[in-house]
Amino acid sequence: MYDSKVKADGPEERRAVQIDRLERHYLVGRDIEIQYFLQQLTVGGQQGRILNLYGTGGVGKSYLIDEFRRLAVNANAAFLLMDSRGFSHTPQGFCTQLLRMLGYPMEKLQQITDPQALLELCHDILREKALNQKLVLALDTFEDMGDMELWLREALLPQLYPEILILIAGRFPLQGIWLSSPAWRHWIHRMPVGDLDYLSVKQYLERSGISQEPMIKQIWMKTRGHPLTLSLIVSTTMFQNIQGLELVDEIEVFEHILSIWLKEVPDDNLRELVETVALLRHFNQELLSYVLDRQVKTDLFQRLVGLSFIRRVDRGWILHDLMRDAIGYELRLRQPEHYDRLWKRCIMYYYSRMTNPSKRKTITWEAVEWYFYIGDYVVRSLCFQKLTPHLMEPLSPSNWVEAEQYLDNRRINLKEVCLPLLNPETGERFEYILSKEAGLYSIKHIHLRELYELDPGTVKLMRDQQGAIRGLTAIIPIHTGTLDYLLTHPLSSAYFQSLPDHKLKELRVPIEHIAGYFVKSIDVSDFEDEATRTTAGLTFISLLISSDFVVTTGPPDLSFLNEFHLSLGCEQVKNVAHYDYDSNTPTPYYVLDKRGGKLQDYLNKIIASFGLVDHSKQQDDGMEMLSEREKEVVGLLMKGYTNQEIAADLYITEVTVKKHLTAVFRKLNVRNRTQLVNSYMKKT
Repeated sequence: MYDSKVKADGPEERRAVQIDRLERHYLVGRDIEIQYFLQQLTVGGQQGRILNLYGTGGVGKSYLIDEFRRLAVNANAAFLLMDSRGFSHTPQGFCTQLLRMLGYPMEKLQQITDPQALLELCHDILREKALNQKLVLALDTFEDMGDMELWLREALLPQLYPEILILIAGRFPLQGIWLSSPAWRHWIHRMPVGDLDYLSVKQYLERSGISQEPMIKQIWMKTRGHPLTLSLIVSTTMFQNIQGLELVDEIEVFEHILSIWLKEVPDDNLRELVETVALLRHFNQELLSYVLDRQVKTDLFQRLVGLSFIRRVDRGWILHDLMRDAIGYELRLRQPEHYDRLWKRCIMYYYSRMTNPSKRKTITWEAVEWYFYIGDYVVRSLCFQKLTPHLMEPLSPSNWVEAEQYLDNRRINLKEVCLPLLNPETGERFEYILSKEAGLYSIKHIHLRELYELDPGTVKLMRDQQGAIRGLTAIIPIHTGTLDYLLTHPLSSAYFQSLPDHKLKELRVPIEHIAGYFVKSIDVSDFEDEATRTTAGLTFISLLISSDFVVTTGPPDLSFLNEFHLSLGCEQVKNVAHYDYDSNTPTPYYVLDKRGGKLQDYLNKIIASFGLVDHSKQQDDGMEMLSEREKEVVGLLMKGYTNQEIAADLYITEVTVKKHLTAVFRKLNVRNRTQLVNSYMKKT
């Protein structure tokens, strides 16, 4: 760790020193950035290194720059902070401010009017100062420099003495020529500043006098580790609840945070896009255009994804979690019908992808997104909280000991579990309590040797990023080699014994042709951990996507699991239950059966629950004007087929497809494919 002492030169600095000590006391989670700065400042690295510090509004860049200043003072280095908001954005304004900070006499400064002379004077004084002590030149709020960026890159920075450490801070990383030029790219070291992790938040709260674990977890859920939100929530809570320390209503806090973020969004067109992507888990230009029912122009989309609170991920872009929740909640209150329409268009976008036969073999990712939109708040809380869930690996001789240790630890370290869930539609928060006894249910009938010999792929281990085992799943493939086990063993026997002989015959397939899966257990060590919950939830959703037949059951104490399964399209089995957890409590089964071409029926049942229909099969007034062939073309178009795919399916040429579509557009008074799809959306 770095030295935490703050230098004091005299009594007149006493108040400043006290402030610095307090600021440092509450600075958490930035050790990596601080250590790197110290290395460049004291030990030295590459000469001429430029540190590029960037992150979205309220993430703590200013606090980190203040710490860099304190560290520089302790190391007897000069720290020159040039905030773009503190001078006029001209070369003369910049040089004048910098010379003032360097202590150049004002009477002499006023006599210099030539900008080039001012620049040369800056270089001379900086060079002279750098010969005697370490010098840090920090340029803050760099995104507001505007045209000054070119002058800084071409006139000021190249001529600086190489021992001067440059710090460029702002909402965005240096881009453009900074990266396309090999020379500049060589010198730039990127330092992204993100949200705090749970341990850092806990450390901050404990230093603030909040040590109750439930309160810490509640604040963590509300703030998502965003530093400014964390600071405001804590200060407001402590001010208004000096005695009880009960968490206050955070509406005013979030409104303030949003106002800071939305300073980047100057016009209504961009604001509308930000509001729309607040509904979307991931987004790209195609999805955004579909949801808004108009083509989003590329230049506007590029401005959108350039905002500091939006970041690129594997499948497109995402909005900052905290902002997504706040904007989505506000939009739902302000324009509920508009919000509902946008949400339904998200459902239909992924529906069209999933019903396109040419895409079904590569539909896994789209199907995961589909479940996000059709699932209830429990589904989104359990399955979609973390973008990077834990890894799953099959049980094997190499990890057998770890698996046994995991089960032993689960039995020894039983505790009551509180599962906090948020309903974003109402803002209500719920806490489900799982007793110590119920905590054993999911591992009560897990016998590793028995399951491994039944089918080696049955048991999988959930491993976190540090390599620790955080969970275990036992999902039994259904085939001739496992059916007798399922008929006779706890958890599964009641259901499979209830099936008639012809149904069992359908399941008794050769080992290489799996008929479906029985979910014996999805167990985790800590239900309160978001990454662990997400992994468990996505494991189940992935099973629903990959298999046509899934049977599951679950601890009866978790009442919310009923709605969880039903919202995913599973059906509760009537008149069948088992008593294998505690011998007294009936526990239901849930089944998803898409066998025998029932996938389309399943998808249609889901969208029907939202008041939507399969437009490819709908016959309304507009369709009566179309020929039979035109109706066929429209039906395939509604399923998301391309012109080429329509032509192949109907055994006609693409040119003929285009002619039919032109006729359809004319008859239905629409201009393009998007308007055609939307016209049917509105009618339903």
